[in-house]
Amino acid sequence: MELREPSEEELSELRERVRPYLSDERYAHTLSVEGECAYMAKILMPEHEHSLRAAALLHDIAKKQTYEKQLNYIRECDILEMEKGKTRIIPAVAHAPAGAAMVTLHFPEYACDDIVSAVRYHTTGHDGMTLFEAIVFLADYIEPTRKYAECRELHDFVHENLSCGGERILRRALIRCIENTLAHIDGEPDDDTVKTLNYLQSGEKMPRTL
Repeated sequence: MELREPSEEELSELRERVRPYLSDERYAHTLSVEGECAYMAKILMPEHEHSLRAAALLHDIAKKQTYEKQLNYIRECDILEMEKGKTRIIPAVAHAPAGAAMVTLHFPEYACDDIVSAVRYHTTGHDGMTLFEAIVFLADYIEPTRKYAECRELHDFVHENLSCGGERILRRALIRCIENTLAHIDGEPDDDTVKTLNYLQSGEKMPRTL
């Protein structure tokens, strides 16, 4: 399904449709991620601002589901991953592929490749990540309701520098984001997260969309 830009009216409706899937705190986070996506899109991808905002609104819809229900969604839609050799999905990130499955099942009008993939990879990134996916990924980390000092500092860095530095600043922020995440992980990190860091550090240019 090709990337489609929803109208403001459709986005307003989507905000109400996702609300039952989220706790009050998670809903506030989701709206804040939408705001960050809108900010970055105006600078980096103005032609896709509305679809980025839709991806933000959908990114955490599986968060309230139990781990078993998340796995059931993943299996039902064959989201993962056997071709990558994964034998299990880390519980902390399972809501992302489960959310991609839920978009496909419950929000099919938004189930274009770019939105589904942005939801799928918003916690880990992946090798070859697109600019569209990267904006959602970073917005999730730097949105203002985050309480960690690293998140607040990176938010300020992006807002102070993105308008003049563009994709170069985005890449620097993404690298710092992933380095911070890896430094705080207790146990083995997800393979995709490590691959994303290597990809970003390589300097390879990100494609804009899938």
